[in-house]
Amino acid sequence: MKTPFSYNTITDFLISQPLTIDVEIDDQYSGCFSVKGIEFEATVLYAGISDFARLSVELAPAEMLIYLNMFLVWMRESTLIDRFCVLERFLDNALILLFSKRFGSEDPFVDALQAARWMGDHDALKFCPDIGIASGTVMAGFTGTPTEYSTSVFGCPLILAAGCARLNPRGEVASMITFPADEWKKRSLDDVFQPIEYNHPEKGTSTQSQTWILGDPREVEFPGTGRIALRDIANVIHSMPSVSAEKKAREWVDLIRAKGFYKKND
Repeated sequence: MKTPFSYNTITDFLISQPLTIDVEIDDQYSGCFSVKGIEFEATVLYAGISDFARLSVELAPAEMLIYLNMFLVWMRESTLIDRFCVLERFLDNALILLFSKRFGSEDPFVDALQAARWMGDHDALKFCPDIGIASGTVMAGFTGTPTEYSTSVFGCPLILAAGCARLNPRGEVASMITFPADEWKKRSLDDVFQPIEYNHPEKGTSTQSQTWILGDPREVEFPGTGRIALRDIANVIHSMPSVSAEKKAREWVDLIRAKGFYKKND
């Protein structure tokens, strides 16, 4: 059943729910610090910037700054289709979306797949993010010093989702979603990725043909855990964006310079 609560950030969640751990620790070597967090079951969707290293080298720093902001805004749009997820930053090259029954999701894994599908179907600027999904127990909590705290999420699903994203053999497909094979269970792709209806100016309501295919389980060597079976859902239809985010970032910097808003400090 859907919850009436809506969490935009992990901080919102932490300050509105009973904590699993809420203690003060006085460690002999580290000193005094607070431990405040909530443990819960969740599905993690990891979306990493594809070719982040190459982009960081080939784009000017200002261009990379704009590219990253474009990616963040686009990613936030994917959360508008569902109010069952929380968006969190993961380093500077990826974001994670958390789906949980604690947030009102009836099937967190399917909701994560739906969000990933949106990214593949609406990639107008050709971000082509590396997408991985994994489920399990996570801990959200506050970290930091006595003068400044931030929130973080910990647990194996984050590392597993990130690993799945890096281990997907995209090849010639437009986009790919990778996850541990046992998470699929006996689901049907037609049920999970139902046809999209749209209004055609001449034909009226029409249905878009299925553009996603489900791959067979495949075993890979996963760092730190040994061999693991993964599955992929791939979008086989390539969109034809008029401009890529990479080119757009360069154009924005050129415009900023032309307008006199780029003021370099020596």
